[in-house]
Amino acid sequence: VRSKVRLQEANTQPSRKNPQEPLRHGMYYGWVIVWITVVSAIASGVNVNPTIGVFVKPLTDEFGWSRSVIAGAVAVGTILGGVLALAIGPIIDRFGARWILFIGFLLMGGLLIALSGIHNLWQFYAIIIMTRLLLQGIINLTNQTVLAKWFVRKRGRALAYGNLGQRFGQGAVPFAAQMIITAASWRIAAAAMGFFVWGLTLIPVLLWMRRQPEDMGLHPDGGQHPDQMDIRAISNSIDTQASSEIHFTLTQALRTKTFYVLLATLCLTSFVNTGVNFNLIPYLSDQGLTDSQAVTILLIWSFTGIPAALLSGLLVERLSVQWVIVGFQAGMIIGTVLLLSVDILWIGVVFALVHGASFAGSLLAQQVILADYYGSAHLGALRGVVLPWQMAANAVGPLAATLVFDIRGGYTAILWVYVVIQSVVLLALLRANPPKLHNTSTIH
Repeated sequence: VRSKVRLQEANTQPSRKNPQEPLRHGMYYGWVIVWITVVSAIASGVNVNPTIGVFVKPLTDEFGWSRSVIAGAVAVGTILGGVLALAIGPIIDRFGARWILFIGFLLMGGLLIALSGIHNLWQFYAIIIMTRLLLQGIINLTNQTVLAKWFVRKRGRALAYGNLGQRFGQGAVPFAAQMIITAASWRIAAAAMGFFVWGLTLIPVLLWMRRQPEDMGLHPDGGQHPDQMDIRAISNSIDTQASSEIHFTLTQALRTKTFYVLLATLCLTSFVNTGVNFNLIPYLSDQGLTDSQAVTILLIWSFTGIPAALLSGLLVERLSVQWVIVGFQAGMIIGTVLLLSVDILWIGVVFALVHGASFAGSLLAQQVILADYYGSAHLGALRGVVLPWQMAANAVGPLAATLVFDIRGGYTAILWVYVVIQSVVLLALLRANPPKLHNTSTIH
């Protein structure tokens, strides 16, 4: 009898011989995914609007290109990236992000190195269009999607930690690029950005990126594996997870009014944010600040967003994500009004503190709201639908601002347009209530 009992106990123990079996103890692997996302977001800073903005005046000085001509390349690449996202979103859902992200960063690094050797406008357009396509159609989409699959209850803080890289990258990378341009040239800065991307991302993405916790026998948020729980605990776990997240299919989400309200607010917000970010360094320089003062304000603006994003992540776990976005949106309106008044360093610092915190907090909450409202099961496909429209607005934002500058010789008119648009977005968000899923067959 004793030997029979021992045999039964042995048969119930998990095998340690299977190399694919996940670890049952220690740190949840989702936090590894968080830090890969941090690294990815830092590296993506080489091609964000503030970094491209650092290159605007050097390119104009060397080639005589207008600001709207430079912004045109960014616009085309951003739109094409949004179209690419339609195809990439479902691929991420099905196959994961590892190889897609690896190839994206491999190409981006090479293109930035090639940028350092351009001599014609068509070369500039070809390279910038490709890098923006990679950024918006692959890298940003992946970073926004993958974490939502690994976390449900802790989604807010996980995305907040992941956004640390974005906040750091949007400040430190443009700052470093400006320092290299000042010390050497814009060509050396472009090549340095390419090698930086390769060195930071390729190995971590290739070795440690994974698709979703279920592939490793894990549960979102690091919940217990079934073979560690008794039948009653398993039942309770399933009930808890079912009640914590309801999954809309893409078709069901497209039938809700809230989806289109969110789509409009995301697009209008992208139009404003990209217009400000792309033109921030040239605008501050035009206002009489030195290049070093301008990038210092940008650095403060970006780093202020680090605690703000963490705060936003904690708030969306405890409060309605809708009201969190509304609060930060009000701060962005105040920040844009402050930007109109910047002509000396201390006013620029106040702008950086207010607008930087509000921008980062709002951006984090925007990343959470689709997953909280519609679930994570079809999030890649859902973001794939949203992203083309959002990227179209993203593309038009910098172009519209630079056209206004080329025509009127300043940014004042477009900044007041931004204030009006942000006020409309605030009113729309007040009506963006969570949708209800009437067909419960898709509840997981």
